[in-house]
Amino acid sequence: MSMATPGPFKLMLVRHGEKPVEPPPYGVTEAGEQNGYSLCVRGWERAGALVAFFAKPSHPAIATPDVIYASATTNDVAIEPIDAKSLRPRETVTPLARRLGCPFRTEIPVGDETGLVSALQAETGCVLVAWEHKRIPLIAAGFIEDPPAWGDRFDAVWVLDRGDDGEYAFSIVAQDVLDGDAPA
Repeated sequence: MSMATPGPFKLMLVRHGEKPVEPPPYGVTEAGEQNGYSLCVRGWERAGALVAFFAKPSHPAIATPDVIYASATTNDVAIEPIDAKSLRPRETVTPLARRLGCPFRTEIPVGDETGLVSALQAETGCVLVAWEHKRIPLIAAGFIEDPPAWGDRFDAVWVLDRGDDGEYAFSIVAQDVLDGDAPA
């Protein structure tokens, strides 16, 4: 008899919403103040659209999260400032966390993906993580072998479903919530 593998039964990983590349468009806070570390208007549109996408999922691979994680900022000089100071992961899922009223974990900084994986392995339900895209494969590697690179998409969800054998199956689901979103 084997021991149960720790971790959530479903782990969904998303990249933060769209960001400014060369202003304009500018990044703006939820209050409308210009901030280069915040989402641009299209990113805020995505954050709003993700509320219905996750709160009332229509795709069979998507579930309503029991807990949401988003990266905290950090002063770690080894991390590029655009990533270290980014508010975008938190901003992307804040509207959903408010709507669901579920636990919203924002204390693990970008760059501490090992700490995040440990925290995720202690979860048991359905978990959503919003993170910096270049580091999402590091998170997935805590659950599956050889995850692919994320790429440049803002409109995908990586879904890891734990099977009865404790192994995780990997799939990609297209969000398809905004005009111009790509298929899976």
